[in-house]
Amino acid sequence: MLNKNLLIEVRTEELPPKNLKNLRDNLVAGIKKGLQKQSLSHSNVIGFATPRRLAVIVEQLADRQPNQNVERRGPALAAALDENNEPSKALLGFARSCGVENIDDLEKRTSEKGTWFYFSEEKTGASVGDLIPSIIEQTIKALPIERRMRWGSSRSEFVRPVQSFILLYGNEVIPMNLLDHEAGNKTVGHRFMSEGQVVIKTADIYAATLRSHSVIVDFEERVESIRAQIGEIGRTLEANVVIDEKLLEEVAALVEWPIVLSGNFDPSFLAVPEEALISAMKEHQRYFHVTDANNKLLPRFVTVSNIESKDPNAVVKGNERVIAPRLSDAAFFFSQDKKSDLESMLPRLDQVIFQSDLGTYKQKVERISSLAGLIAGRLGSNVEAATRAGMLCKSDLVTDMVNEFPDLQGLMGGYYAQHAGETNDVSEAIADHYLPIQSGGNLPRTVVGCCVSIADKLDTLTGLFGIGQPPTGSRDPFALRRQTLGVIRMCIENNFDIDIKSLVKDAAELHQKNFEADDVSSYLLDRLETWYLDQNIDASLFNAIRHSERGVVSLAQNHSDLLALQEFSLQPAAEGLVAANKRVANILKNVDSGTLPSVSRALFEAPIEDQLYSEVEAIQSKIIVTPEFTSRLVLLGELQANIDQYFELVMVNCEDTETRDNRLATLLSLRELFLSVADFSLLQL
Repeated sequence: MLNKNLLIEVRTEELPPKNLKNLRDNLVAGIKKGLQKQSLSHSNVIGFATPRRLAVIVEQLADRQPNQNVERRGPALAAALDENNEPSKALLGFARSCGVENIDDLEKRTSEKGTWFYFSEEKTGASVGDLIPSIIEQTIKALPIERRMRWGSSRSEFVRPVQSFILLYGNEVIPMNLLDHEAGNKTVGHRFMSEGQVVIKTADIYAATLRSHSVIVDFEERVESIRAQIGEIGRTLEANVVIDEKLLEEVAALVEWPIVLSGNFDPSFLAVPEEALISAMKEHQRYFHVTDANNKLLPRFVTVSNIESKDPNAVVKGNERVIAPRLSDAAFFFSQDKKSDLESMLPRLDQVIFQSDLGTYKQKVERISSLAGLIAGRLGSNVEAATRAGMLCKSDLVTDMVNEFPDLQGLMGGYYAQHAGETNDVSEAIADHYLPIQSGGNLPRTVVGCCVSIADKLDTLTGLFGIGQPPTGSRDPFALRRQTLGVIRMCIENNFDIDIKSLVKDAAELHQKNFEADDVSSYLLDRLETWYLDQNIDASLFNAIRHSERGVVSLAQNHSDLLALQEFSLQPAAEGLVAANKRVANILKNVDSGTLPSVSRALFEAPIEDQLYSEVEAIQSKIIVTPEFTSRLVLLGELQANIDQYFELVMVNCEDTETRDNRLATLLSLRELFLSVADFSLLQL
């Protein structure tokens, strides 16, 4: 077998930058899967992506499949031959299906189960040229493209119109038509710094050949090139160029030959909230912003050009001219918005629909305000501030600034509240109430901010569950998973001792539509379980508390209890208690506890029965007055010796019905005692 590198390149018009890396990764994954399915041996599969091409190189790809021994079992001997020892219709049919004319070419094999006829042959493996086209076609069809395009009179569909197609095995073109383009070995270099077609002589020199034509095909290499150039500019400016990783990847997807440059803007724009300036630079122009040693915004920006210009200053001046109107717009919007306070904007929220079945944003803020005040009261925080912030938290949705820069909602509300003379508690709560906006992101800075944030998220959660629109599979348009996780983190990380199920019920009732809260509570606890898994905490620890008699009431208290249970589970005594609980749970599994009598000491036969039951009663009375979870665990640990002795000396399922039921009732009292703390039978040690 020969092993050569395979090159696939699909050259297109400008590809969507935010999806470029994902398209490349899926192209690589699809090719790998296809090669594996066809048993084509290879080493690395490397993906490339630029704004105008997707490519894959398969290194050391075998020129064909290995030969395969194909084997088929035919009819059993009894069915294969008739009474005259002649081939039956079944045997003849089997031979024809195998392409065998002479029955003697079939093999007879005998095993313990009998004798059968077999056909076997060595099948020559198919060539790479025969197999690769179908692998590519299937992979292209499976790419995650939300909306496919057609172009010209072609019926072909792809993410963008295709310009050319390369399919090289070593230096040989494999014949194939893909998306109305015949495979070849020609592509193009950089749009401005290369002319004419570029011949790729072999798959081995694809990246090097295009580099000589000012194209860096490796996506990660462009990312790191931009990062390094930004670092050098930062050192030159003696300032910090803030790198947003998502923006970095987006910019890398927009250029084939990145050149990083810096420019300036009018310092007078710094009177505008820096978040607005940053948003204008990032969202509209894909610029990186620059800060000083104190993280204050400087009147500078860094841009990434797709051309190595002979006059870089001209490129910089052009970018400076482009950004000025954007910043002017931000300054104008800020000035206009400040002419009205947030409270005066509330009536306009009645014209903005939150969700068709859940009403307007005006109705939503009324619910948030009530719930935020309720939460603040239960936490002993500033009820007035939470109520006020809840009522005003969505007003900035009708401002010019947020209309132009939607990512600034909440933040601008905080600025406008501050400008209107609202208290710091109110202003900061409004600014922070969307937090966290991503997994592991910052939480609101204040308790009042958390009250408003929790109220907002629970209102959305209960409302959407109430109208039958919970998240399903990958569909979660309101980001309920993230919002639920935000509620969990705020309660746990801030140690908010608050009844979460009661709170969910309050949120549901504020909708005034008889929404059920149980499904929401279950969903929240399911997300909590997932969160613990992400923290590398065994789910069985959480479920042991979740399915206890008390269940999960306070997320903060539950967290503290869970950590205590985790520590307890590592102790030597834990294993025996867990095993005993599993044994008790199994014994009682098919027992109707409602039919069991009260425990009768008169029916005890062995001293250990009375001893164990007395200890259960004693510890039960102690646990009632022992709120601290760790102390409860210690008390339960005292039962271990008597439980072990009980099972050693007492047969629970004895023949006498009365005695058996009394012993089952004893075990039920033991089980209920443990369940008052946790369901130890669920622990996986």
